[in-house]
Amino acid sequence: MPMENPSVYHFEKYSFKMITPLLALISLAFFVNGEYIGGSICFVAGGLAAFSFQGVLIDSAGKRYMKYDRFLHVKIGKWQALPNPSYVTIVRINLSSRRTAPTPMIGPQDQKAARAYKLNLVVDGKERYIGICRGSLEKMTEEAMRLGRHLQLRVLDYTTHEKKWIL
Repeated sequence: MPMENPSVYHFEKYSFKMITPLLALISLAFFVNGEYIGGSICFVAGGLAAFSFQGVLIDSAGKRYMKYDRFLHVKIGKWQALPNPSYVTIVRINLSSRRTAPTPMIGPQDQKAARAYKLNLVVDGKERYIGICRGSLEKMTEEAMRLGRHLQLRVLDYTTHEKKWIL
């Protein structure tokens, strides 16, 4: 296994794709009807989608970043210039208010709304921030601290009404 570059921050997580079970059903339908070539193609495509990961690489020395999708060992994404980072922030997202956007599969914590947390890298320039990842509060706090230490930036906890610097 090659050694990772210490100037590159790397975060990656499994990404469930709804196309995987759909391709499995289509593949089954092909096989039942004796169409083995079409079934095999759908089966292989579904297998590739089942091993899908999303991630981000931030090269602080090269001042660039890449958001990517990875299937097996193939990363799909491109490097972009990294604007000057200001700080790292963790924000709360109410999933019930974002029904049209893809969200992580997290069960509701209460009956009113399910919550997830998002880690952002706040930057100078027109982008304002770069979304890094989503997940539970504990996981996002851990990643925010890791990213803050890596880039030598402060970390702002924006998950409650009391905004506070945690690094």
